[in-house]
Amino acid sequence: MFSERKVLLVVNPISGNKDKQEILLKVAARAEEDDYVLSIFSTTGIDDLNEIRELVKNLCPSRVLVAGGDGTISMVAEAVQGQEVIFGIIPAGSANGLSADFGLPVSIDESIEVAFGENSVHIDAVKINEDISLHLSDIGLNALLVKNYESGDTRGKLGYALEMFKTLNEHENFQVRITTDQGIIETEALVVIIANAKKYGTGISINPFGDMSDGKFELVIAKKIDFIETAKFLTGNTEFNHDVMEFLSVEKAKIECLDREVYFQVDGEYKGLVRCVEAEILKNYVTVLVP
Repeated sequence: MFSERKVLLVVNPISGNKDKQEILLKVAARAEEDDYVLSIFSTTGIDDLNEIRELVKNLCPSRVLVAGGDGTISMVAEAVQGQEVIFGIIPAGSANGLSADFGLPVSIDESIEVAFGENSVHIDAVKINEDISLHLSDIGLNALLVKNYESGDTRGKLGYALEMFKTLNEHENFQVRITTDQGIIETEALVVIIANAKKYGTGISINPFGDMSDGKFELVIAKKIDFIETAKFLTGNTEFNHDVMEFLSVEKAKIECLDREVYFQVDGEYKGLVRCVEAEILKNYVTVLVP
Protein backbone atom coordinates (compact mmCIF):
# COMPACT_ATOMS: atom_id res chain seq x y z
CA MET A 1 0.00 0.00 0.00
CA PHE A 2 1.63 3.22 -1.14
CA SER A 3 1.55 6.12 1.32
CA GLU A 4 0.43 9.55 0.15
CA ARG A 5 2.73 11.17 2.72
CA LYS A 6 6.02 9.47 1.84
CA VAL A 7 8.57 10.69 -0.69
CA LEU A 8 11.87 9.14 -1.77
CA LEU A 9 14.65 11.36 -3.14
CA VAL A 10 17.28 9.62 -5.27
CA VAL A 11 20.47 11.67 -5.67
CA ASN A 12 23.40 11.05 -7.97
CA PRO A 13 26.18 12.79 -6.00
CA ILE A 14 28.58 13.07 -8.96
CA SER A 15 26.22 14.00 -11.82
CA GLY A 16 27.13 17.23 -13.53
CA ASN A 17 30.09 17.64 -11.17
CA LYS A 18 27.77 19.69 -8.90
CA ASP A 19 27.36 19.74 -5.13
CA LYS A 20 23.88 18.43 -4.25
CA GLN A 21 23.78 19.78 -0.67
CA GLU A 22 21.53 22.71 -1.60
CA ILE A 23 19.07 20.33 -3.29
CA LEU A 24 19.03 18.03 -0.25
CA LEU A 25 18.36 20.87 2.17
CA LYS A 26 15.62 22.44 0.06
CA VAL A 27 13.83 19.15 -0.65
CA ALA A 28 13.96 18.30 3.07
CA ALA A 29 12.48 21.71 3.95
CA ARG A 30 9.70 21.36 1.38
CA ALA A 31 8.89 17.79 2.49
CA GLU A 32 8.57 18.97 6.08
CA GLU A 33 6.42 21.91 5.02
CA ASP A 34 4.05 19.60 3.12
CA ASP A 35 4.06 16.99 5.89
CA TYR A 36 5.89 14.30 3.94
CA VAL A 37 8.16 11.65 5.44
CA LEU A 38 11.36 11.98 3.38
CA SER A 39 13.87 9.22 2.63
CA ILE A 40 17.09 9.84 0.70
CA PHE A 41 19.15 7.41 -1.38
CA SER A 42 22.53 8.33 -2.92
CA THR A 43 23.63 6.29 -5.91
CA THR A 44 27.02 4.59 -5.83
CA GLY A 45 27.20 3.01 -9.27
CA ILE A 46 26.94 -0.47 -7.71
CA ASP A 47 23.59 -2.29 -8.08
CA ASP A 48 21.66 1.01 -7.76
CA LEU A 49 18.69 -0.24 -9.78
CA ASN A 50 17.95 -3.15 -7.44
CA GLU A 51 18.64 -1.04 -4.36
CA ILE A 52 16.05 1.52 -5.46
CA ARG A 53 13.54 -1.19 -6.33
CA GLU A 54 13.88 -2.61 -2.81
CA LEU A 55 13.52 0.85 -1.26
CA VAL A 56 10.34 1.56 -3.19
CA LYS A 57 8.96 -1.84 -2.21
CA ASN A 58 9.77 -1.34 1.48
CA LEU A 59 9.02 2.37 1.87
CA CYS A 60 5.94 2.53 -0.39
CA PRO A 61 6.35 6.24 -1.29
CA SER A 62 3.68 8.00 -3.35
CA ARG A 63 6.30 9.96 -5.27
CA VAL A 64 9.96 9.47 -6.13
CA LEU A 65 12.15 12.47 -6.92
CA VAL A 66 15.44 12.29 -8.82
CA ALA A 67 18.31 14.77 -8.64
CA GLY A 68 20.68 13.70 -11.40
CA GLY A 69 21.22 13.53 -15.12
CA ASP A 70 19.30 11.70 -17.84
CA GLY A 71 20.95 8.34 -17.16
CA THR A 72 20.01 8.45 -13.47
CA ILE A 73 16.47 9.54 -14.35
CA SER A 74 16.02 6.61 -16.76
CA MET A 75 17.38 4.15 -14.18
CA VAL A 76 14.97 5.35 -11.48
CA ALA A 77 12.07 5.28 -13.93
CA GLU A 78 12.91 1.63 -14.60
CA ALA A 79 13.00 0.97 -10.85
CA VAL A 80 9.51 2.41 -10.23
CA GLN A 81 7.86 1.23 -13.45
CA GLY A 82 4.62 -0.62 -12.77
CA GLN A 83 4.26 0.87 -9.27
CA GLU A 84 1.69 3.43 -8.11
CA VAL A 85 4.32 6.15 -8.01
CA ILE A 86 4.59 9.57 -9.59
CA PHE A 87 7.97 10.74 -10.67
CA GLY A 88 9.59 14.15 -10.14
CA ILE A 89 12.77 15.49 -11.74
CA ILE A 90 15.18 18.01 -10.24
CA PRO A 91 17.69 18.73 -13.03
CA ALA A 92 21.24 18.10 -11.78
CA GLY A 93 23.17 16.57 -14.67
CA SER A 94 25.65 17.87 -17.20
CA ALA A 95 23.16 18.45 -20.01
CA ASN A 96 19.65 17.75 -18.62
CA GLY A 97 18.06 16.94 -21.95
CA LEU A 98 14.95 15.31 -20.48
CA SER A 99 14.30 18.36 -18.33
CA ALA A 100 14.51 20.58 -21.40
CA ASP A 101 11.95 18.43 -23.22
CA PHE A 102 9.53 18.62 -20.29
CA GLY A 103 9.98 22.38 -20.02
CA LEU A 104 11.20 22.02 -16.45
CA PRO A 105 12.64 25.14 -14.82
CA VAL A 106 16.39 25.44 -14.36
CA SER A 107 16.32 26.86 -10.83
CA ILE A 108 16.31 24.47 -7.89
CA ASP A 109 13.42 26.25 -6.13
CA GLU A 110 11.17 26.16 -9.18
CA SER A 111 11.98 22.55 -10.05
CA ILE A 112 11.19 21.48 -6.47
CA GLU A 113 7.88 23.32 -6.77
CA VAL A 114 7.04 21.20 -9.81
CA ALA A 115 8.27 17.99 -8.12
CA PHE A 116 5.87 18.54 -5.21
CA GLY A 117 3.02 19.64 -7.48
CA GLU A 118 0.12 17.70 -8.94
CA ASN A 119 0.40 18.20 -12.71
CA SER A 120 1.64 15.02 -14.41
CA VAL A 121 1.77 13.23 -17.76
CA HIS A 122 2.19 9.59 -18.78
CA ILE A 123 5.24 9.04 -20.97
CA ASP A 124 6.54 6.16 -23.04
CA ALA A 125 9.97 4.55 -22.88
CA VAL A 126 12.01 2.62 -25.42
CA LYS A 127 13.54 -0.74 -24.58
CA ILE A 128 16.85 -1.01 -26.45
CA ASN A 129 18.33 -4.48 -26.04
CA GLU A 130 18.33 -4.72 -22.22
CA ASP A 131 18.41 -0.96 -21.53
CA ILE A 132 15.56 1.49 -20.96
CA SER A 133 15.66 4.86 -22.71
CA LEU A 134 13.31 7.73 -21.89
CA HIS A 135 15.12 10.34 -23.92
CA LEU A 136 17.64 9.97 -26.78
CA SER A 137 19.97 7.08 -27.52
CA ASP A 138 22.18 6.60 -30.53
CA ILE A 139 24.77 4.64 -32.45
CA GLY A 140 27.69 6.48 -34.01
CA LEU A 141 28.96 10.04 -33.73
CA ASN A 142 27.14 11.24 -30.62
CA ALA A 143 27.84 8.03 -28.71
CA LEU A 144 31.56 8.58 -29.37
CA LEU A 145 31.12 12.14 -28.08
CA VAL A 146 29.55 10.77 -24.88
CA LYS A 147 32.45 8.32 -24.51
CA ASN A 148 35.01 11.10 -24.95
CA TYR A 149 33.10 13.38 -22.56
CA GLU A 150 33.02 10.72 -19.84
CA SER A 151 36.80 10.34 -20.04
CA GLY A 152 37.43 14.12 -20.21
CA ASP A 153 38.12 16.53 -17.37
CA THR A 154 35.57 19.30 -18.08
CA ARG A 155 31.85 18.92 -17.26
CA GLY A 156 28.73 20.73 -18.45
CA LYS A 157 28.07 22.10 -21.94
CA LEU A 158 31.64 23.42 -22.18
CA GLY A 159 32.91 19.87 -21.72
CA TYR A 160 30.76 18.65 -24.62
CA ALA A 161 31.95 21.52 -26.82
CA LEU A 162 35.61 20.79 -26.09
CA GLU A 163 35.21 17.08 -26.85
CA MET A 164 33.31 17.72 -30.10
CA PHE A 165 36.47 18.68 -32.02
CA LYS A 166 38.23 15.48 -30.94
CA THR A 167 35.14 13.41 -31.77
CA LEU A 168 34.74 14.82 -35.29
CA ASN A 169 38.36 13.93 -36.05
CA GLU A 170 38.02 10.37 -34.70
CA HIS A 171 34.64 9.37 -36.11
CA GLU A 172 34.09 7.40 -39.32
CA ASN A 173 30.77 6.64 -41.02
CA PHE A 174 29.46 3.07 -40.89
CA GLN A 175 27.20 0.85 -42.96
CA VAL A 176 23.84 0.11 -41.39
CA ARG A 177 20.73 -1.96 -42.12
CA ILE A 178 17.52 -0.81 -40.42
CA THR A 179 14.49 -3.11 -40.41
CA THR A 180 11.02 -1.84 -39.40
CA ASP A 181 7.43 -2.62 -40.34
CA GLN A 182 7.87 0.07 -43.01
CA GLY A 183 10.59 -1.89 -44.78
CA ILE A 184 14.39 -2.16 -44.86
CA ILE A 185 16.89 0.67 -45.30
CA GLU A 186 20.57 0.06 -46.02
CA THR A 187 22.80 3.14 -46.01
CA GLU A 188 26.01 4.73 -44.84
CA ALA A 189 25.40 6.66 -41.62
CA LEU A 190 27.08 9.24 -39.45
CA VAL A 191 24.70 8.50 -36.58
CA VAL A 192 21.43 6.63 -36.01
CA ILE A 193 19.38 8.19 -33.21
CA ILE A 194 16.64 6.32 -31.35
CA ALA A 195 14.56 9.29 -30.24
CA ASN A 196 11.70 9.24 -27.77
CA ALA A 197 12.12 12.98 -27.16
CA LYS A 198 13.04 16.08 -29.15
CA LYS A 199 16.14 17.76 -27.75
CA TYR A 200 19.64 16.96 -26.66
CA GLY A 201 20.69 18.68 -23.46
CA THR A 202 22.70 21.15 -25.54
CA GLY A 203 19.34 22.56 -26.68
CA ILE A 204 19.58 21.26 -30.25
CA SER A 205 16.24 19.90 -31.48
CA ILE A 206 17.27 16.65 -33.16
CA ASN A 207 13.76 15.22 -33.55
CA PRO A 208 11.10 17.80 -34.42
CA PHE A 209 8.48 15.04 -34.53
CA GLY A 210 9.15 13.81 -30.99
CA ASP A 211 6.30 13.25 -28.54
CA MET A 212 7.04 11.14 -25.46
CA SER A 213 3.38 10.16 -25.10
CA ASP A 214 2.41 9.17 -28.66
CA GLY A 215 3.17 5.44 -28.50
CA LYS A 216 6.01 5.69 -31.04
CA PHE A 217 9.66 6.63 -31.26
CA GLU A 218 11.60 8.14 -34.13
CA LEU A 219 14.67 6.89 -35.92
CA VAL A 220 16.80 9.79 -37.09
CA ILE A 221 19.36 8.65 -39.65
CA ALA A 222 22.00 11.28 -40.40
CA LYS A 223 24.07 10.20 -43.37
CA LYS A 224 26.64 13.01 -43.35
CA ILE A 225 27.37 16.39 -41.82
CA ASP A 226 25.46 19.09 -43.68
CA PHE A 227 25.27 22.64 -42.35
CA ILE A 228 22.09 23.48 -44.29
CA GLU A 229 20.23 20.52 -42.81
CA THR A 230 21.58 21.38 -39.36
CA ALA A 231 20.24 24.91 -39.76
CA LYS A 232 16.83 23.42 -40.55
CA PHE A 233 16.92 21.60 -37.20
CA LEU A 234 17.67 24.80 -35.35
CA THR A 235 14.85 26.72 -37.05
CA GLY A 236 12.23 23.98 -36.64
CA ASN A 237 11.95 23.20 -40.37
CA THR A 238 10.71 19.65 -40.98
CA GLU A 239 11.41 19.46 -44.74
CA PHE A 240 14.69 17.58 -45.01
CA ASN A 241 16.93 16.40 -47.82
CA HIS A 242 16.51 12.62 -47.72
CA ASP A 243 20.00 12.16 -49.15
CA VAL A 244 21.26 13.67 -45.89
CA MET A 245 18.61 12.85 -43.29
CA GLU A 246 15.87 10.24 -42.85
CA PHE A 247 13.11 10.11 -40.22
CA LEU A 248 10.95 7.10 -39.36
CA SER A 249 8.20 6.97 -36.70
CA VAL A 250 7.95 3.36 -35.52
CA GLU A 251 7.07 1.05 -32.64
CA LYS A 252 9.88 -1.48 -33.26
CA ALA A 253 13.19 -1.50 -35.11
CA LYS A 254 16.27 -3.63 -35.63
CA ILE A 255 19.50 -1.75 -36.36
CA GLU A 256 22.47 -3.75 -37.67
CA CYS A 257 25.97 -2.32 -38.15
CA LEU A 258 27.21 -4.20 -41.19
CA ASP A 259 30.90 -3.40 -41.44
CA ARG A 260 32.08 -3.17 -37.81
CA GLU A 261 31.13 -2.57 -34.18
CA VAL A 262 29.97 1.00 -33.51
CA TYR A 263 29.79 3.22 -30.41
CA PHE A 264 26.45 3.13 -28.52
CA GLN A 265 24.95 5.32 -25.78
CA VAL A 266 21.63 5.35 -23.90
CA ASP A 267 20.33 8.60 -22.37
CA GLY A 268 23.81 10.04 -21.96
CA GLU A 269 25.43 6.84 -20.65
CA TYR A 270 28.07 5.23 -22.87
CA LYS A 271 27.35 1.49 -23.26
CA GLY A 272 30.21 0.26 -25.43
CA LEU A 273 30.51 -1.10 -28.96
CA VAL A 274 27.61 -2.90 -30.67
CA ARG A 275 26.88 -4.70 -33.93
CA CYS A 276 23.12 -4.87 -33.47
CA VAL A 277 20.43 -3.25 -31.34
CA GLU A 278 16.70 -3.93 -31.21
CA ALA A 279 14.33 -1.22 -30.00
CA GLU A 280 10.67 -1.43 -28.96
CA ILE A 281 8.27 1.17 -27.54
CA LEU A 282 6.92 0.65 -24.01
CA LYS A 283 3.72 2.68 -23.85
CA ASN A 284 2.64 4.66 -20.73
CA TYR A 285 5.81 3.59 -18.96
CA VAL A 286 5.89 6.08 -16.10
CA THR A 287 4.02 9.16 -14.78
CA VAL A 288 6.14 12.32 -14.62
CA LEU A 289 5.43 15.60 -12.82
CA VAL A 290 5.65 18.59 -15.17
CA PRO A 291 4.97 22.35 -15.00
